[in-house]
Order: sequence, then structure tokens, then C-alpha cells
Amino acid sequence: MKERLSEIMKLDEGIQAQSLNGAATGRFYDMARFTKAIAILAIGAVAATKTAKVELLQAKDLDGTDAKGIPTTAGQLATATVTANALVTKATITLATFLADGTITINGIVFTAHASTTTVANREFSISGNDTADAAELVTCINDATYGVPGVFATSAAGVVTLISTVAGKTLITISSSPDDGTCTKATVEAQAYVEIDTRQLDKNNDFNHVAVKVTTDSATVVGALLLRGGARTTPDQKVGAYALV
Repeated sequence: MKERLSEIMKLDEGIQAQSLNGAATGRFYDMARFTKAIAILAIGAVAATKTAKVELLQAKDLDGTDAKGIPTTAGQLATATVTANALVTKATITLATFLADGTITINGIVFTAHASTTTVANREFSISGNDTADAAELVTCINDATYGVPGVFATSAAGVVTLISTVAGKTLITISSSPDDGTCTKATVEAQAYVEIDTRQLDKNNDFNHVAVKVTTDSATVVGALLLRGGARTTPDQKVGAYALV
């Protein structure tokens, strides 16, 4: 029988899922039996211009003694930051009486509002109807096989356009508009980030052999993180309250 993922990686909670405005650090885990670790951050709605950051910290024990960055706090390399509406996995665009000649840019491709006509080849969408109708016209342009946004799939409902990757995890989404006002509201719905290390980057000479996940946000954001430890010398102990092996 082939090895199962649960037999070659140790899966633990990095930080508990929560609404966070500030910083939170999870428990420290022993890396003695492992050679690699990856912290995976899942991010919910992020307010415009705001960020969510994930880091891996190192310490000497489970209590987090002398915790610091990797290789140092001042020179922290084990960190990744997501900014709202840039390189996210799911986003929305809400139209509210968007005006002619206004533009919406998705992954560098510019779509222009036209007073009366949708012309896909020109990446122009009609705003002659209500917001619901206008959003549907924008979706037609975004999803076009030739003139649309490669790798992005759009849907609309009640004036809100939702954008996701056609193939999950393959294409990220960056959005902006002009004018940048209440006639077009951009929002991040979901985003992800991860930090991966090799344990050779830990300060083992000074007995730093534990790692923890730290997450920092600058607005109230729902976040959660997992810590996966791999390269185990023996099969890791994996105990959970419920599971299924199929």
C-alpha cells in the first residue's frame, strides 16, 4: 500500500481560526524529528489596502524561550504578506451606477464601461441597464475565450461580480478600477499565503529547535493557519478526534 499523506507529514493547528486585528502566535512545535516545515495561512475578507502576514518563528522549547525570526527577528526571511485585492484567490467587484468610460482592470487587462453597447473585442461592456444587467455584461467580457482574462472565471448576481481561478490554485486575481470610488467597490473574499523552511535554517547551534506560526493583520480579518512538518525520520504520530481513511 502506498504511504498516506498522514503517514509522511505531521499536521497541526498553526493558529486557531479567528477574527484577528493585530498579531497572534500559535504554540511551538518540536522539529527534532523533521527536516521541513510549512505554514499555510487561509484568509477571509480583507478590507481594501489592508494586509495579512504569516511568519514562522523559532525558539528553544515548547514555551517559546528566546523566540525570534528565521534567521533573526531583524533579518526575518520566513514571512509572506498578502495585500487586499492583489494576488488573491477570490474577489468581488460591486457595481453601483458605474459611469461610462470608467475602467475595471483584472490581472492587467482593462475593461471599459460603454454608455450603450457591449463590444467584447474592444473589451467594452454596456452600462445601459441597471447594476445587475451591467454586471452581467462585464462577466460576458471577462469570460470570453479570446478577449477575457486567462485563467479567471466570473459570475454575477445583483450587481456583484465574483472572480475565481478557473483551475483552483492556478491563477491569482488582482483588481483595480478608475474611478476608485463607490461606483465600483473591489473586495477580497479569500486569499492564501505560505512560508516553508528547511530546518537547516534554524539556529540549532544555540538550541533553537522549535517553530511556531505567527499571523499579523492590520484590520479585523478572519484567518486560520496550519503547520505541516515533513521529512520525518519515522512515521509521525497523528491523533485527531475523528478521521476517515478511504
